[in-house]
Amino acid sequence: MRSAVAEKVGAFLTPTHAVIMEILNTLAVALGFATLAGLNLYLTVFVTGLAIRMDWVQLSSQYEQLSVLGGDAILIASGIFFALEFFSDKIPWVDSLWDSVHTLIRPVGGGLLAIQTLGTTDPAFDVIIGLLAGSTTLVTHGFKAGTRLAVNASPEPFSNVAVSTAEDVAVVAGLGLMAWNPLVAALVFLTFLGFALWATPRLFRRSKAFLWMLGHKLGSFFRGGRAADTEAVRLYARLSSEEDLALADALGGTGLVDIDWSAKVVAGKTKGFRNINSHTFGKIVAVSDRPGVIHFVGRRFFKSFHVPVPLTEMAITQEPRFLSEDVVLYSRDGARKLVFKLPAGSQALAERIVESLSQMGAVRGRADEARAADRKRRREPAIEVEAEIVQA
Repeated sequence: MRSAVAEKVGAFLTPTHAVIMEILNTLAVALGFATLAGLNLYLTVFVTGLAIRMDWVQLSSQYEQLSVLGGDAILIASGIFFALEFFSDKIPWVDSLWDSVHTLIRPVGGGLLAIQTLGTTDPAFDVIIGLLAGSTTLVTHGFKAGTRLAVNASPEPFSNVAVSTAEDVAVVAGLGLMAWNPLVAALVFLTFLGFALWATPRLFRRSKAFLWMLGHKLGSFFRGGRAADTEAVRLYARLSSEEDLALADALGGTGLVDIDWSAKVVAGKTKGFRNINSHTFGKIVAVSDRPGVIHFVGRRFFKSFHVPVPLTEMAITQEPRFLSEDVVLYSRDGARKLVFKLPAGSQALAERIVESLSQMGAVRGRADEARAADRKRRREPAIEVEAEIVQA
């Protein structure tokens, strides 16, 4: 006995328009369930089951496996869990704890919904669909969790309520769109997934930087605003092995790099430095034989990377913030700007860095002036000889 999907695939090989649309609609619905489960798994199951139970939607033969969602046990369980999520999702930091617990639950639930949507299939096909749908749910879940971490950075609780309500509305609207036209819904979901893949790493970088600075701010508060000890204002030449290798490779050498000092920072706002993303952790490194350049060494895609930052024609200043001490490099014409954030309580360290960078830029500036003067002197004899020839 051939399975329903196998019959559809067989018909697809000798296609008719109706069968092709039926397959596409089924896949679109499976994609929709997997996507929405990442936002709110329990609401997705509860609303779908309630719609089936109340005959708000009529299930065609291709979706008959979804009728189980309208059973009493599924409705009661999904309703209870949705009620728990409804309230916990609106409390700052409790929502992030809830998301952490559901990092495994939501992808599994999204995969099971997709498998149930496709009906009876071969076990191997079930595994493939489960993996694809679970990965889709994980993308949506990651975007939701990253957004919540970023929202929790705000001091007021109203943004959490607004975001949570918007997510619930989006789930219900997505289910309605799936019932109206699955293919249009699939286009919307694919667009959202593409945006989520782009935005999620940035949200997590921002959240990680915020938590790092907040932790140091709290530590500074308990220390009375002072650094942990006098060692905190000293600059050390410390790099990990990977950072040292990345810097040595970028500078074109295989030997040891002569480092004056380094400091752990978070890159803040950037303008004119495309290779440095905002909220990226790394170290700024001063190299002895390159006085006019500061080097930023960070990690991207589990690999260390290096970006040289020229100091010539750059103004350097320090700007205290509530959660950080900022070292700001900017050009007078406004074309370039780069902010390095140190944790709160590091005012003395920030002052040392600004002083050192200013000296490095001044040394490079004097070196450039000396080279320009030397080139001018070398041209002067040739100009004098040319003038004597003209006079003769």
